[in-house]
Amino acid sequence: MTRWKGVGVAAIAALSFVALKVLPWALGFAGGKYLYQTVAGSPDPQMLTTAQVSEQIESQGSQIFKAIKQEFPEDYDAVVEKITAVARLGNVDQVRNTSRVAVADLRQRYASLLSSAPDSKAAEALRAQLDMLNHVMARETAATCDNYLRQGPGALSTPDQDFLGDMDKIGATLFHAFGAAKKGGLPAASASDEDWSLLADAFIKAGGTPVEMNAIANVSLEFEGLCPAVAKFYTSALSLQGEPGRHIKTTLLYEIARN
Repeated sequence: MTRWKGVGVAAIAALSFVALKVLPWALGFAGGKYLYQTVAGSPDPQMLTTAQVSEQIESQGSQIFKAIKQEFPEDYDAVVEKITAVARLGNVDQVRNTSRVAVADLRQRYASLLSSAPDSKAAEALRAQLDMLNHVMARETAATCDNYLRQGPGALSTPDQDFLGDMDKIGATLFHAFGAAKKGGLPAASASDEDWSLLADAFIKAGGTPVEMNAIANVSLEFEGLCPAVAKFYTSALSLQGEPGRHIKTTLLYEIARN
């Protein structure tokens, strides 16, 4: 059990490193894109109002911003105010960067709530990570997919609307998990040695090997097949039921969201 616990913790560290490359690009990217259209199409950006900016975000169907508005309405209003102030300057790059940074700041602020998230919401958020990975595996070469885990979306040829939708869902499910944790009042709990042992058993049953786990832990540059290994890792975590499953899922998500 101790041996597997050590590997598990290393794997988390590696996966959080992967997420660090992926998530900041996604959380807020959609808002920046939509507001680009607003700023570019406005004859007088200085006259933009928060209501217009909010309306434009909502009309484009951004799941991330919809989730923030639903779960943390005061934070949503504050973010829109920040973005509006920058949009009035007419600088498209600043609009995009402000959108991304503001949402990433919220993600980091609420990451600590995840240990109290209900299992259903934690599962949705982790499944969104797996769905994105499966999508990349289906659309890209094995080498490109592995590089996606190591380098982030920059490794993809050209992230299309489908990939952007996946990334939007990743952010939205995280914020719904934050909101459910804040409202639910479940006791916070980190994964224990016993929980990691159960995950190790599930990983082996799913066809995983110690070699694959070590490759995940080290994001090995030499290892071919990193994407299938990580997919099995996520699938194994999602298969765990009850409190052990909740502990594992929320611990993984915390490592992803806090970066």
